Amino acid sequence: MTYRATGDPRSARTVAALRRGLRALLAERPLDDITVSDLCRAADVRRTTFYTHVASPAALLTDMLVGGVDATLGVDDGEQLDLEALSRRLRDNLVDTFELVARERTLFRAGLDSDASAPLRRALLAMWTLRMQYAMDLMSRAGLAVDDQAWAAVPFGAGGLSTALEAWAHSDDKDSVAWAAAVYAQMPPWWPRPAD
Repeated sequence: MTYRATGDPRSARTVAALRRGLRALLAERPLDDITVSDLCRAADVRRTTFYTHVASPAALLTDMLVGGVDATLGVDDGEQLDLEALSRRLRDNLVDTFELVARERTLFRAGLDSDASAPLRRALLAMWTLRMQYAMDLMSRAGLAVDDQAWAAVPFGAGGLSTALEAWAHSDDKDSVAWAAAVYAQMPPWWPRPAD
C-alpha cells in the first residue's frame, strides 16, 4: 500500500479528506480523468501533502479497496477454531467481502475499469494469496490432511477469488450469500465445507 500510516491525527484527517474527495470525484467521472490537482482541490490539500501520503489517485483507490476487502477476511481467533468452525468463518468472511463490494460497486468498477487497474489487480491477488496461505496454515494446524499437490490451491484459489470479486463487482447481482456459496463451492474437494 502506498498510504503511509504515521499515527499522527493530522495525517489521518488528510487521508480521510483525500478518500472523501476521491469518492466525490468518482461519482462525477472515471478514475483515468482524475488528476492529482483535481483530488487536491476536492480534498482541500496541497500537492506536497498529497504526495506525502499517496502516489496517485489510482494508488489511493487501491489502498481503499484492498484495505476494505482485507479487513473483511480476518480470522483473529483462527488458532482456537476446529475445522468446522473455521470453514464456517471463512465462508462467512467471503459473504462479508461480497457485501462490501456490493456496497462499493461504483468504486470497484472505477478501479477495475481504469487504464491504471493493474496495481489494483496485483494488490488484490497478493492479498488473496496471503489470505489463502493463512487459511491453509490454520486448517493444517486444525488437522486437515492434504495431499502433496495442495500447494497449488494457494495460487489457484487466489486467482479465482480475485476474478470472482471482479465478476461480482461488474454484476448487478445483490445476493452475496448465494454468490459466496457458489464461489466457495469451487474450492478444492479436500477444502473443508461447513455442515450448515
